[in-house]
Amino acid sequence: MFSSKLEKRRKVRRFALLIAATVLVVCLVLIAVVAVQGFDLLGAAEADRMPMVFAVLGALAGLPLVTLIAYAAARIYGRVTMR
Repeated sequence: MFSSKLEKRRKVRRFALLIAATVLVVCLVLIAVVAVQGFDLLGAAEADRMPMVFAVLGALAGLPLVTLIAYAAARIYGRVTMR
């Protein structure tokens, strides 16, 4: 139904979404693991937890940017190799 060029673009978009979703999930898991370990360590030392909270929030705030960069890089790679 669609031309082969449009089909390739659709495949590149799907692949880029798959990469972005994978980056998002992996980063969320890594942030969660580091946060749990960090809070456990701070709890054992009875230290102030606010710097760790700010670090976790900073990592979560930067996550959409990393995901967007991964998506854009996959799209650019797909366009370059499609020619």
